[in-house]
Amino acid sequence: MKKIAIVTEDVCSLSEKEIRDFDIEIVKTKLYFPPLEKFPEKNIYQLMETTKEVPKTSAPSPGDYLKAYKNLLRNFEKILVITISSKLSGCFNAAFEGRELSDSPERIFLFDSWQAVAGQGLLVLRAAQLIKEGKEIEEIIRTLEKLKREIKIFGFLQTTYWAKRTGRLKSELAFAFWALRSLGVYPYFGIKEGKIGFSGFNLWTYSKEKAIFNQLKHARKKGKMVVGINFTTDFELALRLKEKIEKELESKVLFSSLVPPVVGVTSGPGTFIVGFYHF
Repeated sequence: MKKIAIVTEDVCSLSEKEIRDFDIEIVKTKLYFPPLEKFPEKNIYQLMETTKEVPKTSAPSPGDYLKAYKNLLRNFEKILVITISSKLSGCFNAAFEGRELSDSPERIFLFDSWQAVAGQGLLVLRAAQLIKEGKEIEEIIRTLEKLKREIKIFGFLQTTYWAKRTGRLKSELAFAFWALRSLGVYPYFGIKEGKIGFSGFNLWTYSKEKAIFNQLKHARKKGKMVVGINFTTDFELALRLKEKIEKELESKVLFSSLVPPVVGVTSGPGTFIVGFYHF
């Protein structure tokens, strides 16, 4: 029997390759978006731009987590469940309820990542590396508790249209966003202690690419970084940034993947997110 399995949500935004290579069990969030069913070959964010429709999303049920637990407990001694921040979603509560329904709750360990998207993905990959090194689950959790406070996330919105439409952004904040953009100030959002909010400004640029790279250059002064990238419609930008981060900043990009829909339906097409920590 293997030692420790990892369960997390698709919010972690890892690619199929990372999920397969590290044998990570994914519990999927729910998505309802009829245009995607008609055109499954399309990028969801391209369809949002075209139709102006807002997809509906919801957290997994306790039963979804329970099903994952039952399957894994046949082959693993313990399960480490790394959820999206409990302050952003009901996933942690659903994972907890699923554990309580299990026949072996003492073998299931829950961890609130305080993160989402690239930040959550970086935590999951670090946990997978520690498992591969043979670390005990208690040591892994201690390491993750420290790391989740060190991971930085910053994201750039193309527009406030979707955040306003889904009720996640008040009109006065949307107005402030566009006023700053018109002055060459690019606001960005981040995650602090598990909550999302506007967290800073990149001055004197109208370019998303320059704004993102400026933030990374500033962070690089504290040391080399491990980086995760999330994009919506800017695949070519993601490729360019990956190359620049690895070449000019001498840092590691562990993955570059699509913003998961449960996050992207609020932030909208054009959203670009970077997560990192120093090593």
